[in-house]
Amino acid sequence: MSSPPPSAATRLDQFVALSSALTGFEQDVLSPPFDPTDPPLKQLYLATADQHGQATVDALLAAFDKVKGQPPQTIANTLLEVDNPTPSATALMARSIIKLWYVGSWYDTTSTSATDGTVVSMNAYIGGLAWVAMQAHPMGYSELKFGYWNAPPPALSGVLSTDEANHG
Repeated sequence: MSSPPPSAATRLDQFVALSSALTGFEQDVLSPPFDPTDPPLKQLYLATADQHGQATVDALLAAFDKVKGQPPQTIANTLLEVDNPTPSATALMARSIIKLWYVGSWYDTTSTSATDGTVVSMNAYIGGLAWVAMQAHPMGYSELKFGYWNAPPPALSGVLSTDEANHG
């Protein structure tokens, strides 16, 4: 007897946990208690990935389920098939999901170009993890107070996963 498909909430939670392992960012950063974007980025990103291959996303989530509990870097290396010169469709989907979280753009799973992505929404662009990692903000948008550049940027502790903060 096969198990029933996960509920939408459970699937979204799995996607956030998977994304945390792939991006190196804590789940609370990817899925904050209060997300002012509409829809929340995690929902937008899962829907975007599903539009480009829901069966592949489901296969990626199933592969993640088999390795969760391992260190995040081990999970990422396994799912990204870093030692495989011809990665599977699920590994290519994982790569596209990483790009989506970091730059807010969808890159086709077979893309090797840095310029052929499609920005999925203004909120995705503004909410890209690249800005957090760079301790910067997108051009034309900042929640920081005037003169913020006069002080050193805040630490990234609490943003990156414990494993990444200690070894990254």
